[in-house]
Amino acid sequence: MDYFCRLPLSKRHSINVARLRKAATPAELQMKDFLASLGAPYRFQQGFYSPYYRIVDFYLPTMNLLIEIDGPCHDAAKDRRRDDWFTRVRGIKIVRLTNEQVSSRDLPRFMNQFLNGLERMGRG
Repeated sequence: MDYFCRLPLSKRHSINVARLRKAATPAELQMKDFLASLGAPYRFQQGFYSPYYRIVDFYLPTMNLLIEIDGPCHDAAKDRRRDDWFTRVRGIKIVRLTNEQVSSRDLPRFMNQFLNGLERMGRG
């Protein structure tokens, strides 16, 4: 582990992204398939370096939107504080979904309504 910490940030980032992609959850894979079916351009396991180092589940650059899929280990209050800070500094909207929400039959309806709402607001 000591060796890993001495690597340049860009190299550590590449290793982390590869590890996360390989360990993608069923909900992340389902969201990936859903976004691909919409033809929405997205980046899976996208990294950001400011205002703090962060790898997000999905980034939709044309909509300036991040989608995070949270499992049971997430601390909602901590995530909300970090998301608010990230949104203030980067101006990127963040949506958090649980694994259960992604796996539900309502995901296509929910996401289509949400994405259409962003377009109407001039964010898409």
